Amino acid sequence: MHYPVKSLRLAGVYGLSLLIIFIVPLLLWQNTPAKAIPQVDWLDIASEGALFVLSMCWLMVIVSARPSGRVTNLLVVGLASYCLGCYLDLLDEVFIVKTLPVYNWFEKMPTPIGLLILTCGLWLWRDEQTVVNRQLRTREQFYRQHHLTDGLTLLNDAKAFEHHLVKQLAQQQPFGLIMLDIDYFHQYNQLQGPEEGDKLLSDVAQWLSTQLRSQDLVCRYAGDRFIILLNGAIAPLVSTMAEQLQYGITALGCEVSVVWALPSPKMVVDKQQSESAKRPLKDEAQTLLKLLNEKMSQQKLNRQPLNPQTTTVSAFSEPR
Repeated sequence: MHYPVKSLRLAGVYGLSLLIIFIVPLLLWQNTPAKAIPQVDWLDIASEGALFVLSMCWLMVIVSARPSGRVTNLLVVGLASYCLGCYLDLLDEVFIVKTLPVYNWFEKMPTPIGLLILTCGLWLWRDEQTVVNRQLRTREQFYRQHHLTDGLTLLNDAKAFEHHLVKQLAQQQPFGLIMLDIDYFHQYNQLQGPEEGDKLLSDVAQWLSTQLRSQDLVCRYAGDRFIILLNGAIAPLVSTMAEQLQYGITALGCEVSVVWALPSPKMVVDKQQSESAKRPLKDEAQTLLKLLNEKMSQQKLNRQPLNPQTTTVSAFSEPR
């Protein structure tokens, strides 16, 4: 769906550029005399022509690579205006435009206006990239430690999460666990189809990643179930985060059941101990996960409606 839109947008930029490239010289040719060859400064033509070609290349890269949105629009408009300014300067080296006062005034406007708009777009791009980088750091720091990832959501999977949970227990640092399960996801898959179900899981994974701090970890635990490890968390933070996630995720058009736990601190573990001595940490991690799964199963059972089909329709609404 995104590729036709990008292709159409790219074709539109190409078409408008070609129109300007051919129409403006034609108008100048009809209304102003051309410079004699001895009067032409070929060095200026080469430098201004190079600026025009390079700025057009930048414009095509932005149009083809960036997603739609306000930042992209500002970058495209700013670069397009700068390209126009470069092109008008290039034509000024070929035609005698002093006889056209309006053109002289118009020639000076696109470049400063384009650079101003481009600066605004770059500033907003910086803010956007800060959020993206924070999200990538949340994921990448765990990718480098362990390569077990879920192919659909690109999150760590259950085995990877257990690995990080054991390490967290060994560090003797406070942390919290939050488990989320999408309500009536099986019925949603049946009604909307597997492709829409996969898209919903990817959207939920993406949204959860943006809500966490860089030191936290979110994983796809199983099917439509996700689990979050909050580093350095206390009970009020974990409970508040669980409530905010449960409420905020409704913007994606679905509802989730949420449970959380705050493991009690244990004795510090010596890093030099043998693998057999570390076994209790793995058992404790499995016990915590089992506890969360039992709490989730009980909550899902308590929320089971009398008429599941009717509730399924209302649970999966249009995103707000």
